[in-house]
Parts: sequence; C-alpha cells; structure tokens
Amino acid sequence: MSKITVQAVSKAYSGVDLFMGLSMEVHSGTRLALVGPNGCGKSTLLRIMAGETAPDSGKVTVPKGSQIGFVRQELGALDLAKPLQEFVLEVLPSWGEFWTQWRAALDRDDEAALIRLHDRQEELEHQYGYNPEHRAHAILSGLGFAPSVFSRPVGELSGGWRERAKLARVLVAGADILFLDEPTNHLDLEAVEWLESYVLSFEGVLVFVAHDRYFLDRVANKVLFLGGEKPFLRDGNFTQFLEWNAERNDQIRRQADKLRTEIGKKQAFVDRFRAKATKAKQAQSRLGQIGKLQNELQTLTPETRARTLSFSWPEPERGNQTVLSAVELSFSFPDASLFSDLSFNIYRGQKIGLVGPNGRGKSTLIKLITGQLKPSQGRINMGSSIVTGYFSQHQTDIVRPAFTVMSEIKRLASPSCTDLQLKSALGLFMLGERYWEKKVEDLSGGEKNRLVLSTLFLSRANFLILDEPTNHLDMESREALMDALSAYQGTMLVVAHDRYLLSEVVSEIWELHADGIEVHQCGFDEYHARKKAREAQEQEKPDMTRALRNEQKLKKREQAEMRNRIYQQLKPLRKKYEKLEAELEANLVEQETLETRLADPATYEDVALSRELGQRFAALQNRAEELMSDLAYLEKELQELEIQRDA
Repeated sequence: MSKITVQAVSKAYSGVDLFMGLSMEVHSGTRLALVGPNGCGKSTLLRIMAGETAPDSGKVTVPKGSQIGFVRQELGALDLAKPLQEFVLEVLPSWGEFWTQWRAALDRDDEAALIRLHDRQEELEHQYGYNPEHRAHAILSGLGFAPSVFSRPVGELSGGWRERAKLARVLVAGADILFLDEPTNHLDLEAVEWLESYVLSFEGVLVFVAHDRYFLDRVANKVLFLGGEKPFLRDGNFTQFLEWNAERNDQIRRQADKLRTEIGKKQAFVDRFRAKATKAKQAQSRLGQIGKLQNELQTLTPETRARTLSFSWPEPERGNQTVLSAVELSFSFPDASLFSDLSFNIYRGQKIGLVGPNGRGKSTLIKLITGQLKPSQGRINMGSSIVTGYFSQHQTDIVRPAFTVMSEIKRLASPSCTDLQLKSALGLFMLGERYWEKKVEDLSGGEKNRLVLSTLFLSRANFLILDEPTNHLDMESREALMDALSAYQGTMLVVAHDRYLLSEVVSEIWELHADGIEVHQCGFDEYHARKKAREAQEQEKPDMTRALRNEQKLKKREQAEMRNRIYQQLKPLRKKYEKLEAELEANLVEQETLETRLADPATYEDVALSRELGQRFAALQNRAEELMSDLAYLEKELQELEIQRDA
C-alpha cells in the first residue's frame, strides 16, 4: 500500500513563509489537489513532496521501494535525438533480462527461483502490462499522438508536444506515487478527458496542481488549500471545498460582526461611566473585556474576496449584422488538406466555442480569420465596421519589452479610456500598482499574457477572437478573464480546452470536422453531455448491419442535401439583407445631412431649393420605413431557415 507522509515541513522564499510546520499523511486511492492563490507555494510543495526540492525544515517520507512519477522539466540532447516511442519505453525494466533469468532457472530446475520469478512476472504484468509497446502506444494515442509520429525524434516536436511526450514517459513507467504539475496545460479537450479517465483508475497516491476547474472537480477527492492564514485539508473535490470555505468565511464574518458590536457596546459604557467614581470599577472591568474581545477579533480573518468586475468596460461600436463571412474556404499544407469548401457566417452577438480533435485545424482557422495565413482557396469577408481583438498564447510580442506596463496598456487601449479604467483592468488581471512602472521585459510569461488580455477589453473591439486564452493562467487570472468575457457585449469566437471557460462564456458550440462545421445551438455542458451519451450508445450497440449503415449514410446524405438547399436559399437572402442594410445606413446619413440644412434659416431664402429639400427628406423617411419593414421580414425569414438548417 502506497502512502506519503509529510512531517512538520516548512519553506520560505525571500523571507516570506509559504507554509510552516505542515504535516499530513496521504494514502493510496487519494487524489490530492494542491490549490490556492498565485504564489502561495503549490508547485513548491509538490516538488518537496516528490523529493525534487528540499524543505527548510521537516521531512517527507515514502515506503521503501516506492516508485515515484514526476515530470521533469529539462530534456537533454540525447533525449531530443531519440524516437518518441524509444524515449517513452526506455524507462521500463527489460523483459529480456527477466526471460534470461527464467530460462536459466528452468535449465537448473530451480523450483524456488521459478516461484520467485513467477511472482515477479505478475508484478511486472500488473505494473507495465504484458506488452510494453502496446501500453506505450495506448498512452501516446490517448495524449493525442498519431501513430505516424511514434518514430519521429523528440527534438522535432514543438514545445507543447514535448510536454506531452514527457508526461507519456512518466505514465508509461508507472508509479506508486504520481505527481502532476499543471498536466492539462498543453492538452486539447480529448487528451484532457483521456488523462482524467487514466488518473481516475490510478490506484496509488496522486498529488497534483491544476487550474482547470473541471479537471479539479472530476479528479480530486481531497483538497489542500494553501495561501491563507493556515493550510486547510478537506475531503471532496474543489467545488465542495469552495462551498465549505465560503460558508466558513461567512461564519467568520458573522462572528467578527458580533464581536465588533459587543466591543462597541462595552466601549460606549466605558466612555460614559469612566469618570464616575461609582462606575469606575465596572468601566475598568469592561476595558479588560474589550482587550480580550479585540484579541479574539484579530484571530478572525476571513480570506480576501476574489477580484470581481467593479467597473464597466468601454462599450464597443455595434458593428455589422454579419460580422464575418467565409466562402468556400480551403486550406492545405504541402502534405495534407485540413479542410475544403468551408462556408459559414458569424453574426453580431454570437458567442461561439470552436471545438474539434487535435490537428483538425482550429488554430489554423483562427489564423485564416485574423489574416496570419492565406487560404488555399476561397475568401473571408469581414464586416466594414468590425474591429477585431485577437489573443493567442504566442502573441505577447505585441507588447514592447523596453516599455513599462502602464505605457503599453495606454498604447494598446482605446484613446478614450480613462486612467481609472486602465488601472482597474490591470488590477482585475492581477497587475496592481507595483507592476505599473515595471518594464515588460521583466514580466514572466504569464504576466505578459495577462497584460495582453487586459488590453483586449480596453480596445473597443466588437469581435474577440481567442485562441487558448487560459493557457498558463492561474485560477484567479482565469476567473478574472471569465468575469471580463461574461460582461463583454460584442461577438466572440473562442478556441479553448478549458471546459469551465467554455461552459461559462459561450452560448453555442461549433464542432470542426474534416467535412465541415457542425453547429450545436446549445452551451458547452449540454453539447458535452449529448456527445458522451452518443459515444456511450455507440459502445453499447452491436456492430450494425450493412443495410443499417447504408440507411444511415443515406439519411446523412439527405440531411447534407437539405442543408445545402437551405444554404442556397440563405445566400441570396443574406446578400439582399446586407444590401438593404447598407442602403438604410446611407439613407439615415443623408437624412441627417438634410436635417442640418433644413434647420438653417438661410435655406428658406431659396423657396424652390427649400421645397426640393423638404420633398427629398420626406421621400427618404418613407423609404427608410420601407427598408426597416423589409429588413424585419428578411430577418424573420433568415431565422426560420437557420432553425431548419440546425434542426
């Protein structure tokens, strides 16, 4: 049975205590989440428990012979040169050596050795599986690696894929005690869910740090909170801990309020009767009681409430009804086609979560929309009054290293933003006053990301395009981002593996497939539940007959043909809508010009001109009414067709 014992462990950095005298015992089957605000020492404690960092005092012990799983940061030159499969398999003990010992025992007819080796065989098969390559392939595939990558050198992988390779190596090795620090950071949705399933079936001790709320809730069965007056260890998942902690803080506040009231009453008595000889003794007694109550009050310190949005973001311009139109879009790499003939529209006010398997082209599509890549075929038309705000985890180069945080947010924000808005936005993303005069080059990667994010909401963009915005953000920063996105009034397109973010801020899910986009007119939770139910049904069903498969293919073809017919109907209607909308805008501009001229007394010195202008103004008003009526009718038609298309 695995366990890890922490005895009176303390650690400080730069004179600040992270934790003091921390003691606990964690047993097999426990999945312990280390949580708390940024800088509270979560990763430090994880490394101490894993034996990677020494505590200032105290000790951590594990049973002799326990196998520790820990993802180390650095890869050596030899590691980078190895093929991926070899890199993850080399951590396993050699089966070849085992079979050599087995044959030797057989030749000697050594029954005791054979019994011992039989027990060893069961241990090896239980821990690593009979076929190590099969185990490695299953783990690599679960983490999103295609079989074609197994033979590629690790050095050819991008940074995110190298992180996955290091995680795969640890999982293939197996462990009695497993330590994971932000394991979901470089994973897509499918890989995160696979990892969840893996660790939920893990029988040893799991200690992990994560900022993914869904992962925390699904995986943790015990939570250690750091960063408060003292650590708290609670059974249950993260949401259950938050509920308990909120109730505890409310109770502390109520108790503190009660003490303040009591202190106030006693202080009033002292102030009133201190000078009276007959009451002086009682007043002195009350003073002593006040001192005790004040000491008790000092011990009642609820945690600081989380940052919330306490100001209004600058409101963006309304923008066109059709924000973006993609027409017969295709994109190919030299060796593969990602998608072809992709057509879709994004309309004002939509909040879309773009999902799909890793490598399907989500980030590529974002880069096509933002103009970083050019399509192989087709085109993307952006509305004339659309102002985009774009964020990706690799976009921190838009801030200049040699300039200060405050100068950069002023440069990137709308000129009409007030100093209060600038400072409030920085504060919301945990870049308080001590950061304002810091140079950008002195910020960490996460701090630069938070700076770029804070500028998005101050730029008056009416179309936000976000590619994995929560990567490398801690829990508080993620909450701040969701607070900002929830208050945002414009249009939004988000690619994210953070399921909590998707569930909180998007209202529809677009699933990118090889043959197009499937639109789900529902939030992420409903989409995810439907998908899981569908997958469960498919697993339970026996293999379908050829006739049934053909019937389903026919049905899908008919549905595709129907969607195509609806698209053909929608196309001219949308063109007509946009044409009428443009005419209405021009009409209103001309009306405004005529109003100004008709309000000028000098206009009426020329009777013929004033009559002509008045007639023109009346005609424009009549036409504007017709246009608004036509637009309302078209909007209704468009909505009905879109409902049919998405049914």
